[in-house]
Amino acid sequence: MRFTIDTLHILAYHVISCRLNHMATPLEQLRAMRPLGENWDGYGAAAPHANVIDLAQEFVALVEALMVKTANDSWTLHVTPTRVGGVLIDWEVRFMQHEIDIGPDRSISFLHLNKSTGQTEVRKFSPGVQAVVHPGLLQELRQLLAA
Repeated sequence: MRFTIDTLHILAYHVISCRLNHMATPLEQLRAMRPLGENWDGYGAAAPHANVIDLAQEFVALVEALMVKTANDSWTLHVTPTRVGGVLIDWEVRFMQHEIDIGPDRSISFLHLNKSTGQTEVRKFSPGVQAVVHPGLLQELRQLLAA
């Protein structure tokens, strides 16, 4: 197949406009965090730990599967590297706001805010010798949820 210059320009424009209009998914954003080095923010932030990103990817996949399963279409999930080498995952549904903070020591903190009442619940799970939760467990839960 031969392309004319005009066809190539149209194809190039389409590829560029698709890339400009595409917002990276949370999983893509987590993958993009892997090469971040120390001082990634210019203020001395620690690089996100690979094992934290692995766990965050599984949490994100689990939350996404849950939202699809419950047919909740009014939610947006965000992921952010933290200054201490962890990852923050947050999302909102109708009356609730949720945050999961995975620390570099693999501790997991949960914050749940009821937007109607203002009531906040906070829990933190810290690892002992073992991790708080193995990413494989989250994979299993996601597969059960998808069934």
